[in-house]
Amino acid sequence: MPTQQQTLEGFSPEAVYLAREQSANLDRLQTLKTKTPTQQRLIQQLRTDLQQFERKAIRTANDLEKHDDWHNAEQVLNGAARILPTSQALQSARQQLAERRHSREARVRMELEIHRGEQLLKDTEAYQRLRQLKGPGVLTWLELKNFQRKRRASAEALQEHAEQALARQDYSLAQHALTIARGLYGDDLQQDDSQREILDRNLARANQALRQRQRKTAIASQKKDPKQQATEKKDLQIRIADLEKALTSGDLISARNQLDRIQEQSPQHPQLPSMQRQFQTQLNSRVDAAIKRGNDLYSQGNIERALNIWRDARLLDPNNLELQANIARAEKVLQNLRALSAP
Repeated sequence: MPTQQQTLEGFSPEAVYLAREQSANLDRLQTLKTKTPTQQRLIQQLRTDLQQFERKAIRTANDLEKHDDWHNAEQVLNGAARILPTSQALQSARQQLAERRHSREARVRMELEIHRGEQLLKDTEAYQRLRQLKGPGVLTWLELKNFQRKRRASAEALQEHAEQALARQDYSLAQHALTIARGLYGDDLQQDDSQREILDRNLARANQALRQRQRKTAIASQKKDPKQQATEKKDLQIRIADLEKALTSGDLISARNQLDRIQEQSPQHPQLPSMQRQFQTQLNSRVDAAIKRGNDLYSQGNIERALNIWRDARLLDPNNLELQANIARAEKVLQNLRALSAP
């Protein structure tokens, strides 16, 4: 009979159990040296059934990925691969998912660093005024030194992220990061000549790639039928309206999906950076509030409610390390409590 360990997202326990049995039967039949016509027909039927299971697992993982549920998408493919260890399609799907997840994580972390860099740029003017104040105040000197240290660290981090973005041909984000890094260095922070040369070279590379992309887009647009251009423009307007509606209503999952589609369709759209910042601000606020609410419930002993809140927040920010740690801790505590209460 199916057990709890055999469950898989999107599949009933009975379906998972049946797939395991079919896989075992297929392996047994294929080892036979001679096969009767009935056995050959059975082998063909088992292969067909298992291919359907394989396709459904990949389709389920893709649907979960579209909703940013990367963890469960990975679990589905891993579970299906354990049932069908020789499936090349499942192995390929697992590898591609891992690559997309890594790329997504790198992009999100880069967006966070860009957000921090933009905030530091806004603070620069205030600190410049602070530096102009007269007086022997040691605290002011320390504040300035600490601020300069933060600026340098952010600029260096942005350069590292930009190099990774250039490697994956994300030129728009690389250009944004490098422009902020150059602004953070300013005229008052000493920068090694080789570092400055690398920054300028990478920024020139990003600008050149974007210009080439714009030229190709312009040429392609000229070749397009006017009716097709109008349809694409209308489609983009609808996506932007849906994104604004999602941001207004707080539907961050839909907002992220729309942002990704707009980024793909029109990476140079003038409204895109501001909408990305608005999304990131809402995301940070929502996740921070969920972490705090969960911490309050956890400290009150309401561990299950805290765990549910953290899990919901993880759907919005699956790579948040604090959420992952809180969820793991709460799950461990609940597991221990159940073990203690078991007869």
